[in-house]
Amino acid sequence: MKGLALALLCLATLRPMAAAAETVIVALTDSTPNFSMHMPDGSFRGINVEVAGQVCQRLQLTCKFQPMPLAALVAHIRDDKAQIGFGNLIKTAEREKIMLFSRPYWRSTTAFVGHPELAGIPMAQLVKGRKVAVQEGSRQAKWLTDTFGSTYTPVPRPTIFDVVATLPLKQADLALAPMMTVHPFLVSPEGADFGFVSEPIDSGWPVHVVISREHPDLQTRVDDALNQMMQDGTLGRIVRAWVPFDIF
Repeated sequence: MKGLALALLCLATLRPMAAAAETVIVALTDSTPNFSMHMPDGSFRGINVEVAGQVCQRLQLTCKFQPMPLAALVAHIRDDKAQIGFGNLIKTAEREKIMLFSRPYWRSTTAFVGHPELAGIPMAQLVKGRKVAVQEGSRQAKWLTDTFGSTYTPVPRPTIFDVVATLPLKQADLALAPMMTVHPFLVSPEGADFGFVSEPIDSGWPVHVVISREHPDLQTRVDDALNQMMQDGTLGRIVRAWVPFDIF
């Protein structure tokens, strides 16, 4: 699967062993730690990169991979410029109007990140009057607005890398992001002075692959591929190559 990385970066075509007539565009977020990341060696790697490759091979699709920001991924799926998307997206009523969702393939648990002295403060007080960095267009951004209204100052950023970078740069007091994607920052030198300062906001939101509404047949086929990967252990092996725990 690591050989897939370079093909993704250059937007080349992944061709399964059997010739496939059907060609689809697969959109992936371009800067999501552990899931889809530009590496120092120039490759593009992560859990979603490998899961996408497996889905294409199992469905015998000719897939052209396009990394892009989350907001662009949503627009591409909405407009059928991409047919399959890996953006760690949570199902919402608004999104269901513009895209289809696969079965869940992992659960995203979110928490606030900040200086350790903020830990233990009740959440409403933690957020009130502070600058909170969050990814643009994410479920976390909507949850913040729905839950805390105008009691905080939003610091929107296009990627998770940009969200966590606001903390050492002192552009935000807190960051709200999935714990899985914040982990690489917290174990890095830049993240040494920060940690999780709240309990998880809930028991976890199911994460889905998204599909263009113009291709409902792909929804069932992607579900079949994900079911196979769960049953034969492939999904677990991919995940544990990146993190030392399951995310289901």
